[in-house]
Amino acid sequence: MRNILTRLKFKGLFSVAIGAALFVSCSEDSVDSVQSDMDTTAKQEFELLAPDNGLIKIDAKLNTAKSNINKKRATDAAGVDRGRFNISINYLVPVTDRQREVFESAAARWERIIIKDESSIPEEEVAGAIPSAFLGFPALNANGPIDDVVIEVVLIPIDGPGRVLGSAGPRFVRTSNRLTISGIMQFDTADLQSLDDRGLFENVIVHEMGHVLGVGTLWNSGDKMLSQGPASNPYFTGKKANVFWNAEGGEFELPIENMGGPGTAGGHWRESLLRNELMTGFINLGENPLSRITAGSMKDLGYGAASVGEQYDLAKGTPGVNISELDEMNADGSQGINIADHEVLLEPIGEVVDK
Repeated sequence: MRNILTRLKFKGLFSVAIGAALFVSCSEDSVDSVQSDMDTTAKQEFELLAPDNGLIKIDAKLNTAKSNINKKRATDAAGVDRGRFNISINYLVPVTDRQREVFESAAARWERIIIKDESSIPEEEVAGAIPSAFLGFPALNANGPIDDVVIEVVLIPIDGPGRVLGSAGPRFVRTSNRLTISGIMQFDTADLQSLDDRGLFENVIVHEMGHVLGVGTLWNSGDKMLSQGPASNPYFTGKKANVFWNAEGGEFELPIENMGGPGTAGGHWRESLLRNELMTGFINLGENPLSRITAGSMKDLGYGAASVGEQYDLAKGTPGVNISELDEMNADGSQGINIADHEVLLEPIGEVVDK
């Protein structure tokens, strides 16, 4: 099944038979399979919230009449706030210790790049409800503020091994900067063990988390125009990412993927040129670094990102997109997983007025 860039009308329904050992560990060294008290015939449904017309708009500006806020804090929301960028993971199904470890490690890798705190969204009684991405689940700020991004995680059977791995993307964004407030990551449990066996599990989770934060999903959100050029040879216009693309050895403009279907093409760095950079559409065996190129692109998106990245080697003189001589390039294959061929990218369904 090909990658699909899903827009506002996307709606998914998953029925899950919850049994005694449905969610098994993704590590051979762990035997902490999750037990369920529910009958094996019970069903748990996950239906994505989908607006009928346009974006859902929520006014979550702080109502000072309802909240006693310490103005010396880094954000305007009540509750604990570290004063740095924070990714919270909300697990909607039971997960193993190994799975939790991988998601938390993935969040930490992004938090080393994005460091500046965003304005928190106050608790529901102050700002109104920020809906879950799934119907029938509590508001994301029902029990406290959102600092700074919350990602809902669902691990369920979807279509068996080797087909759709999962889907990911932002759900609600801030009106002030078009950056993510909430997003989802859902994966087919049938594929997780194989990923871990090949040493790809964490890299896949980091990759999909990048899409939630905006890589390939928010490049042209609002008045941003970071992805330009013809479909045959698109390129990234962000200044910071291109500084590092050139510093690493690339020439001309940073190339965006031009092969594959919607969401593959236009949603990743070009695999044929950037090779093992983690945000290409192909995850290689071995090292897949989040380079300074990706770090720079997060700053171009509007995040307060540090100009740091993981060790990455790009061949000096690697050709980028010469916008005066646009021509098509072809991607080649290698060992690993063509992640772009097995993921569904989601776009925002709503925006939150935060300032």
